[in-house]
Amino acid sequence: MQKGIPIDAKGYSFSRPAYLLDYREYSKIISEINQIYEVQYRGKRIAAHTSFGIDGIAYVYYFENHGFDDYNIFNKVVDNH
Repeated sequence: MQKGIPIDAKGYSFSRPAYLLDYREYSKIISEINQIYEVQYRGKRIAAHTSFGIDGIAYVYYFENHGFDDYNIFNKVVDNH
């Protein structure tokens, strides 16, 4: 489900509308991204994170990256791999 275009921690707009996730799922995915940020996502403007959703299904979460803990998840698709 799409939401409006969010603003980052410094007040700059992301370029895509946010994908509305359940709060529990959002918190889980952001926490996972934060845990591996330095080795996997630092410096990447757009990235994809694969994880299980709260429903137990594997998804790929696409997000814009404006720095550590400053992300906009803009798409979620089932991971068919």
